Amino acid sequence: MSIRLSPFFTVFASIAAGTAMASNYLLQPVLPAVANTLRIDLSSAGLIAASTQIGYMLGILLIVPLGDVFNKRTQIIWQFLVLGAAIWLATLCTSPALFFVTCIVIGVMATNAIQLNALGFQLSERGSTVGTITMGISAGILLARFVGGAIAQAWGWQHMLMCISALMLALAVVGWLVMPSSPALHKTSYRQVLGKLPGLLGRYPVLRESVMVGGAWFFVFSMLWVALMLHLQAAPISLDPTTTGLFGLAGIAGLLMSRYAGALADRIGSRAVIALGLLLVLAGVVILYLFPHSIVGLAIGVILFDLGCFSAQVANQTRALRLDPGLRSSLFAVYMLCYYGCGALGSLSAGYIYQQSGWQGICISAFIVTTLGLVITWKNSKNAAFDIQTVK
Repeated sequence: MSIRLSPFFTVFASIAAGTAMASNYLLQPVLPAVANTLRIDLSSAGLIAASTQIGYMLGILLIVPLGDVFNKRTQIIWQFLVLGAAIWLATLCTSPALFFVTCIVIGVMATNAIQLNALGFQLSERGSTVGTITMGISAGILLARFVGGAIAQAWGWQHMLMCISALMLALAVVGWLVMPSSPALHKTSYRQVLGKLPGLLGRYPVLRESVMVGGAWFFVFSMLWVALMLHLQAAPISLDPTTTGLFGLAGIAGLLMSRYAGALADRIGSRAVIALGLLLVLAGVVILYLFPHSIVGLAIGVILFDLGCFSAQVANQTRALRLDPGLRSSLFAVYMLCYYGCGALGSLSAGYIYQQSGWQGICISAFIVTTLGLVITWKNSKNAAFDIQTVK
């Protein structure tokens, strides 16, 4: 598409996409404080993390397809405005039910990250542009827990959200200035776009496998990270929110590894990389189980865990998107809908499992579900033709 890009567009899109995605994770380091404010127990605190993921899942299904129907620039600006308003409303909530609903809205609007990436690809198909925006999203995920924890410790979690809300509104204004108009490329209805989604799982066996395997480790990823935030602030470790959030930086190792996972998948196959990634996840979970109160042990376990998850994710998502170049947006929507659905279940179960069975229960659950994903990968690896099989 021959549109002259503003020199600030890529920088803006990277920061804006990362900030939008970060809104899903900002509260995780301060879950105990939020639970105390709302007067709910820790088993219900997992609902807070799950609600943003549920919202993100709904946004992928219902909001992301609008980018193929309406002007992306207009949609992105409106999503930032609503996202800022929802985050501000969350600071005023005293009712747990209203707070959970507000967090769902935050998750829905956080899909702006996907819209910005899609806009970058539509305006410039250069890998450098799309790659930079994707790195911004990943950085947002990694830094969210640390930034959220640090600001919340200094000023309280409500003031932290007020700062983020103001930032979202500022991004809407800057976006209006630097983003070019981007009308839909094809005339199609919202109903037509949504109508194509359900049949994809039946048509592509590899998509079904990708959904099951990816869902398994994202369930584990979400469950473990929510439980880890609770575990690090409980006795005998008793870390403050800022230090707790620093554990999120361990994911940098996984982010760096993801650069090579795709190339490795081209050389030895997606399933081999996925299997290696899941084995790293299992190794990390074992270390987390064996050293529940050691900061060094927990850090090493998290690094291995994140290395495995990021590596497997790159290979898994790549093979799903290669199934049909003409349906990549739809394939991505179906994959991410199921992916975040499993993640929401993981976050939802984290508080309950941690309260009932402690850190050991979390690690055992993570080991079982990850092993299930590994078994699915191993069984399907026996059929080499499965990678290209489709149902006509």
